[in-house]
Amino acid sequence: MKRNGLTLVALLFTSIFGLMHCKKSTGTGFEHAIMRPWFDKNCQSCHGSGGSNSRNWSYNPDDYESSIKKHASHIYEVVYTQKSMPPAGLTQNELEQFKAWYDAGYPVK
Repeated sequence: MKRNGLTLVALLFTSIFGLMHCKKSTGTGFEHAIMRPWFDKNCQSCHGSGGSNSRNWSYNPDDYESSIKKHASHIYEVVYTQKSMPPAGLTQNELEQFKAWYDAGYPVK
């Protein structure tokens, strides 16, 4: 019985210690080799943390699910359909890169 108590205490201590030192996950990171730099270049300055337009949509490459995937149809609308974002406009190549990425299901990698 005493041995079971010590085992329980050791297990409890290990669990608490582990929880105290684990990092909080921010979600899946956006790691796409072409589109991560594309978003960094075209969206980060206004929609990144502290950006002037981050209240409308917040670009956070460390949380792909909430930042990009959840808003993909709206991003498509303003970038490809309306061509109103980014304000400086995009080259034909940049539009094609965006469209190919979107049509592929906006992959994270």
